[in-house]
Amino acid sequence: MCVIRAVWFGVIVLAASASHAASAPFTRSELRTHTFELAKKYFEQFQHPKTFVLYGAKLSTKENWTTPEEIKSRKPEPWGYGSRIADTALHCGHTLVALLDAHDAAPDPYLRRKTEELYSALKFIGGVCPVEGLVPRGPHPDDHSAYYDDSSMDQHTTYIIALARYTNSDLATTKDKQWIAQKLDAIGRRLEKYDFSIRAADGVTQSHVGFSWRGFRNNHVSILIPTVYALYKGTGDEHWLKLHDHFLAERDRLRWQLLHTGDHVELNGHPIYANQSGFRLNAYLHFLEDTEKRAVISDLLAQSAKMQLDRDFPGSFYRKFHSEEDWTALADKYNWDGSELPGAEAAWSRFRPEMLDDKGGLTALAHVRFPLGGYHLVLMSERAELIRRDLPTIWKMLTTVDLQEISAAETHYLFTTVALHAYAYYHRHPN
Repeated sequence: MCVIRAVWFGVIVLAASASHAASAPFTRSELRTHTFELAKKYFEQFQHPKTFVLYGAKLSTKENWTTPEEIKSRKPEPWGYGSRIADTALHCGHTLVALLDAHDAAPDPYLRRKTEELYSALKFIGGVCPVEGLVPRGPHPDDHSAYYDDSSMDQHTTYIIALARYTNSDLATTKDKQWIAQKLDAIGRRLEKYDFSIRAADGVTQSHVGFSWRGFRNNHVSILIPTVYALYKGTGDEHWLKLHDHFLAERDRLRWQLLHTGDHVELNGHPIYANQSGFRLNAYLHFLEDTEKRAVISDLLAQSAKMQLDRDFPGSFYRKFHSEEDWTALADKYNWDGSELPGAEAAWSRFRPEMLDDKGGLTALAHVRFPLGGYHLVLMSERAELIRRDLPTIWKMLTTVDLQEISAAETHYLFTTVALHAYAYYHRHPN
């Protein structure tokens, strides 16, 4: 796994920048109107009307997707990249948690309905594969027996965390809680059986992103510990709490030390997926009750957010996914002042609406999707000094970009989740 490491040590203290307004850059009414408009448009285009599953492309383009027959033949890849069904659990889970946060902060019938729909979608996804405890990729909206059993760490962890968050909300019924406990226990037992790695349905093949999380590195620990604790919070089974505590105690509590800030902290080497770690750590922050432990995780989230905001794009890892000619042309066209964009602010500050006329999506990836992931991490940190500093930029992004010019579902779902988390933060901290 390629990672980005911290090159500095210490707890982050960030003052609100003088160049940003101290007050919110919107009125309560403006925030509600725009957040709900983003959500409604996203669900209208990407959510199946019967199963409520969120897909990786607009449903109107379904005829161009990988067919059910191709999926059953494990094409275009066994893990489904490019199929438009590979990230259903991820998109549903991230969006469900954002809806939960928004509804908890400012209850609303629409937010409640959409949250319950996504819970229903996760139940549906969890029932399409006969192998108990496997979270599949998919299924195809026209054939529910067409899915990929080569799943991943991010699908499993998001699924677990989203259900654990839901069962601890005031929306979950007794019947919901019982189903969630059974489902999460089955997933957890299968993970434990394979040493917290992801295996395909045959129980032998390790999935494409199926590495074990048992390692003693920050990026492994930030997967393992929040997920096992979410299993405990989602099931109430002391087995998972004992296992969580055991993992923390190993090698003189090394894993707990690795959850502290420092130059050992790592980000996902892919510059647009580091926010997924923030999602897991944010759930851990929500579940923890101990004040001192919460402070440790809060500091780690803040460091991770700053590292992501400061990292270069595309960086050495992602650069290899496109030709040097493509990168050079993009840098020259939009005045990068070199071969790399030095951070999220540099990427977003160069954005112009006409950039979305470029074909292929690379321009939008560099100047919208890359900074968007960093700002998602800022909101996941729940740190007032970070959010106050960046909220004007986040709001400008949410209200400037014409999403109808962007086909990538990742950008659409993140616009909705970022808006919902901003909505939640504002209503929790109205002053």
